[in-house]
Amino acid sequence: MSTVAVWRKGARGLLAESTIAGPLATLIVVFILCWLFVPNFRSLRSISGIVSAATLTGTIAIGVTLLMISGEFDLSVGSLVAVGGYLYAFNTMDGGSPVVAVSLAILVPAALGALNGLILIWTRIPSFIVTLGTRSIYRGALWVLSTGALVETLEDLTIYDIFNGRLDVLSNLAEGANFRTSLLWLLGMVVIFQYVLTRTRYGNHVFAAGGNPAAAQAQGVNVKRLKVICFVISGALAGFTGILLFSQFKSVRVTTGAGIELSAIAAAVVGGALLSGGSGSIWGSLIGVLLISTLRTGVVLLDLPFIPADNFEAVVGVTIVGATILNSWVRRRS
Repeated sequence: MSTVAVWRKGARGLLAESTIAGPLATLIVVFILCWLFVPNFRSLRSISGIVSAATLTGTIAIGVTLLMISGEFDLSVGSLVAVGGYLYAFNTMDGGSPVVAVSLAILVPAALGALNGLILIWTRIPSFIVTLGTRSIYRGALWVLSTGALVETLEDLTIYDIFNGRLDVLSNLAEGANFRTSLLWLLGMVVIFQYVLTRTRYGNHVFAAGGNPAAAQAQGVNVKRLKVICFVISGALAGFTGILLFSQFKSVRVTTGAGIELSAIAAAVVGGALLSGGSGSIWGSLIGVLLISTLRTGVVLLDLPFIPADNFEAVVGVTIVGATILNSWVRRRS
């Protein structure tokens, strides 16, 4: 067997055994191309911008990935980001309790996530339709409760720095760099949820429920309860994203988080998650988020007339379709 054939066989085996090998290779190629050809990309300021933008979508993507592996979707996470942001803002401003603020910002979106799951199992309507409806319901209810007002503050509280303040250890390495403490929160959650997904009974049940629900049920897995728990986790992480967002930008409005669910789903798909369920990786989703964030930065810096920054969702859409086709092709070939 020739050396080329050996390399091809080894590469095919790696792609078959690892769900993140393909996405990681794509990220490296895209990063190198941007490094070589995109003006002003080769700076720690640009890199820190990519990482900081990825932390918000990455936190959402963890919950979205769990749901996709279990065979479900949650399109309401963007609305829950806004809900969490408002609850956190109202309860930290003017001397409010940080403990109450954080608790409400996580627990209320978690409860709304549970409602998504309960509607799913009670009605048997596909989660895509259920959460498409609750996305508008939750945002509409938030508009009524907040009267659509923009909430912002100039206060610089310690709690804001803890969740998403400037990470001086890294940011001081170069002028203009802006790494945030949210990076540490994201990495911690990625490690925890990846461990839960791959090393615990719960994680095995998530894969089983998404791959073959009937077989999982026959083996004693409570598929309905499992999916409700996944929705709860997704909602809680959306609320936590609202905390990170307000801690950094000190403002929140009803439209906050709109469209972030598209980027999270794209990240999960790019990272190897199947739309049909049963496959995926938290590390893969993190790679997907970094890839999308890198593409966004590259598009902005290139200033292409036919892809303005406000129309970046078109690039995300192409990424979803392209990643789905590539993942399917790789699985068939391997």
